[in-house]
Parts: sequence; structure tokens; C-alpha cells
Amino acid sequence: MGGARVLVADDDLGIREAYVDILRHGGHEPDGAADGDETLARIRQRNYDLVLLDIVFPPTDGIAILREIKRITPSTLVVIISGHAEVGSVLAAFRGGAFDVLEKPVARERLLEMAERVTTIRTMGEQRRRMAEELASERMQVIELKNRLGVDDPFRKLLGSSLPVQGLIDTIREVARTDSTVLLTGESGTGKGLVARTIHEASARRRGPFVEANCVVYSEGVLHSELFGHERGAFTGAARTKRGRFELARGGTLFLDEIGEIPAATQLMLLRVLQDRTFERVGGEETLDADVRLIAATNRDLQRAIAEGDFRSDLYYRLNVIPVHLPPLREHAEDIPSLAQHFLERCGQRLERRVGHFSDEALEAMLRYPWPGNVRELENVVERVVVMNRGEVVHGRDLPPALREAASRVRLRGAPGTLQEMERLRIVDALEETGGNKKLAARKLGIHRSTLYAKLRRYGLDDDEPGRSEPALAGRGSDHDESEFATVGASPTTLRR
Repeated sequence: MGGARVLVADDDLGIREAYVDILRHGGHEPDGAADGDETLARIRQRNYDLVLLDIVFPPTDGIAILREIKRITPSTLVVIISGHAEVGSVLAAFRGGAFDVLEKPVARERLLEMAERVTTIRTMGEQRRRMAEELASERMQVIELKNRLGVDDPFRKLLGSSLPVQGLIDTIREVARTDSTVLLTGESGTGKGLVARTIHEASARRRGPFVEANCVVYSEGVLHSELFGHERGAFTGAARTKRGRFELARGGTLFLDEIGEIPAATQLMLLRVLQDRTFERVGGEETLDADVRLIAATNRDLQRAIAEGDFRSDLYYRLNVIPVHLPPLREHAEDIPSLAQHFLERCGQRLERRVGHFSDEALEAMLRYPWPGNVRELENVVERVVVMNRGEVVHGRDLPPALREAASRVRLRGAPGTLQEMERLRIVDALEETGGNKKLAARKLGIHRSTLYAKLRRYGLDDDEPGRSEPALAGRGSDHDESEFATVGASPTTLRR
């Protein structure tokens, strides 16, 4: 256990040198300061365990210096030393945050006892912090173990096995470990609300509330009240005190959707909350703590909004601590068959309708469609199909006319007309991307290598396409833990880690 780091702040050179000498010979690390300015300068340069502070101290006084020390470093213990301690000055010292008050001259034994006491307090604090960190680490390990076992795994709701979706899930798994502010960006309908809730449910705040607020549906005055609450009588119609979303989300997560649409005054209030973690209700004087994890979302280009003067740059940087971008559905179109089947089964169960599957013709039309409304639009289309269709198989003619017409005009990067041809093209792409390495190509496609060999033979790619000159493959038995699907590009309903 090392000695205490002590600052002796006294304008009397003789006392200052005597205390420094006693503490140094006692195995501690003392420094001296001759006035208030030097004291505060040293406090900003080094972390001290204890400050011995003279109550009569230029250029102001010891109590004022005490308050400033506690503002700069609240954990530092400050002992006031007074030549003639009076009741008023003692009370002022304790109100200012003093650890103790001693009378001059301080005996050698009392000085060393105080330093040893501070050292013990510091050691206990370090042990407590270490135990808290170990406990938090163990809790995260339990959460990860539950996730691997599929027990209450919040990531099960994120469907898709494409590379963009895999990358997104990997990102938010890491994000959920922290308590940092998150900014979700992406087009409307990409699932920003679902991702926000998933982050909350996978975080250490999962037992707290998850509170949502859509910033675009309220006028400026109403938005202030919704976010921060109001006191009774704060404005006409305020018949009772109302808690805002920041209060309701205490201990949990607050999700602010459409953050790019909030007016300038609300931007300033939100900036203050992010900086100080405090706020007041509308019409109130009590300062409240904002004990929330904030997740914001927008489909707007905030950097362009900053350039146009519609959004504060300082607020953007406070929100953009951890940026997470959600890809549009057209960028992971290979997930469309599994997503559509999942929505089909779920809607059929909810509406008590017998459903089977989509025909190849229907899937081809959905794969060609650009889905400007993303996953939300896909879910709505599937629900309409379930409501309107009486058969168990969904054919192309059962899809909405607008979708069929748009799909006939839009082709996915020149994709052929059948699922088999699309599968062949995807295999060729994977081989080109991996330089003809079949092992890497199979892993990229999410299938076993033996399955890839079978498909290469089926499509006549084993001799005349990239990959024919692949070097001899060793250790083929090491790939048996890779997932295998019947069709390349078809996705399981959940991403298996």
C-alpha cells in the first residue's frame, strides 16, 4: 500500500515546510502551495488524496478554495486547519465539503494518523471499484452465455443472414455493452425502433424502462413538456404536475425518433441534458438528474441539416458518439425470402389463416422490387396478401398490382429471371470475390463446402468458372460446424452466431 498524496496549502513557509518534512519521512508524497492560485493549479495537475488547507488563505479564504477544490475533484479529501476554530467557521467548512477540521499546530502523530487514514480510505475505494468492475464483467458474461444458449436472446428478433445484417448485429452487440449515446441512421422502415429496443434489452439497463418519443408529432411547446415534464400551473391547462420522458425512463433507455426534426429551442435544451445530465420541468425550479441511456434515430442527413442551419453542430457531435447505420432492404435483398416467409407465418397465426409459402414467381417479383419502404413495406405487403388470399400458396398474381408493375420495370443488378439463375450468379460472384477460393466462398455464402461443390457441378461451374485453379485444400474436416442451407442466399429466420 503506497503512501498518501498530500498537498499542504499554507501561506506560512515554516508550517508548510514542517508538515511536508513530517509527511515525507512518514512514507507519504507531499507537495506544498503558498497561496490559493498555486493550490488550484496543483489540484488541476495532479490527483491528491488529501489537501491540508489553511482557513485563512489568500487571495480569498480557505472556505472559497475548499469549494473550488470540491468542484474540480469531488473525491479529494480536504482537511481545514485553523489557528482559532470558531463554531461558524467550522460549520462553513463542513458545509463546503471538508472531511475534518484541525486546530494549529497539528501534532506530528495527528498529521501522520490523518495521512494513514486517507491512505486506507483510498485503498478501500480502489478495492470497491475493482469489485464493481468484476461484478459488471461477470454480469456481461452471464448475458453473453444466455445469448449463446438462445435464452431471452434479444437478437433473435433481428432476422437475416446477409453480410450487411450480420455486420449490423455484430455492431449492436458491442454497442449494447456500453452506456454511450447511440445515433441510428437509415431510411424510413429499416427497423430503427426494433434495433433501439434490442440494444436496450441486451444492455445492463434492460431491467429499467424503455421509453419512446417521436419528436416530429409534437409542436415545440408540447415537445418540451413531453420530454422534460411540467409543473402544475406552468401554462394554461397544466392542471397537474406531469413527468416527462426523461423522468419516465430513469434507470433505463430513452429512444428519441426523428431527432432531426426537433426545433432550435428544444435542440438547446437537449444539448444541456447531454452535457450536464440534468434538466428542469417546464415551469419548475428543481434540477433533476437524467439517469438514462439515450438512443436517437433519424432518416435525415444531419450534416446537410447543419450546413443549412437547421441543426446544431454541437448537438450532433453529442448525439453521434456511436453511429449505427441501418442498410436499406435493397442492399440485402437476399434476406427477402426468409423475411417474407417469417411475416407470412406470423400474420397467418395472428389472423388465424392457413398459409403455406410463396411461389417462385412471387419471390422473383419481390426480389426485383426496390422496396422504398424497406422492411416495414414488406411486412405490410405480406399482411395484405394474408388478408386477401384464401389459398395456402401465394402466387405472383396475389401480390399488389403496384408491386408487380414496379418489379417488371426494375431488375436487381441485372439478375436473371429464376431463383436457380440467381443462385448461380451469386456463386459466381462469391468465387470472384474470394479469388476462386472455394473454402472462403462457401463460408461467404453461408453453406458447407461440400454443398458448394454439389452446386458447382449442378450449374456446370466446376471447370469453366473462377475457382477451377484453386490450390489443393487441406483440412476439409474442419468446416463441419458451418451452417448449410438448401439455396444460396436463402436466410434462416435468425442469425446464428
